[in-house]
Amino acid sequence: MTGNTLRAFARPAIEFVTGGLQGKIFRAARRALRQSGPGFPETLTLPGPFARGLPERVIELLLARLTYRPGLRVLDIGHANIMECHRRLLLSLPLPRHLTGIDIAEPGYDTRPYYERSLRGDMASSGLPDASYDLIWCISTLEHIGMDNSGYTSVFTRGEHLAAQAVREMVRLLTPGGSLLITVPYGRYEDHGWHINYDVIRWKAVLDAARPHASVREWYFHHTPAGWTRVVPEALTSVGYHDQMNAGAAALAAALITRATESADR
Repeated sequence: MTGNTLRAFARPAIEFVTGGLQGKIFRAARRALRQSGPGFPETLTLPGPFARGLPERVIELLLARLTYRPGLRVLDIGHANIMECHRRLLLSLPLPRHLTGIDIAEPGYDTRPYYERSLRGDMASSGLPDASYDLIWCISTLEHIGMDNSGYTSVFTRGEHLAAQAVREMVRLLTPGGSLLITVPYGRYEDHGWHINYDVIRWKAVLDAARPHASVREWYFHHTPAGWTRVVPEALTSVGYHDQMNAGAAALAAALITRATESADR
């Protein structure tokens, strides 16, 4: 990782105030990036337990930034209601930026400062052309697919099978060698109506949907009273979504899915 890359991520967006939860999340992710070291994705090092009391978004922003390179065609899934910290990340990305957002809901903010295109669409059946994107982010979105999305829009489809279908669709949209970052709340299975807390069975099912045409790298994280740390998945089997008072999920699963090259696809 170059010094220019770090400075681009660290550059403050003057439109935003620095206080509040959203500012804390962004600054913690920035600090983690500075200390993460080279070698991603083969190695991923957190700066010890950190970001005490902060939600999983701090890990997700770090992973999103580590996957980004200037000039990549990026699809950001579930962009209609992204948090302010997510928008700060987008503005901090070095140029050239080619970002497209897609969501089943209409965005509740002006997307033009952040995205070249804002699309209305269902990721279980997007209708977009094959191999359209070099990088896809599905950040804290998969857990909502197929669930009760009436809080976002009146037009949605229910069904547990739709998450795996959406993952297959995401892989189809990747260029050969392109990457898909998926993050979900993880631990014991919980149905919260509008989202689920993934467990090992359901997480394996959606990752298996990608494996015929892609390689999969997985990471697991747990928020404890000391902050966030990497753990083995077996340590999270009894962790519920609200087990930590950190304004979000107590644990997180993340996967970086890389589509096979054309020769490997055949």
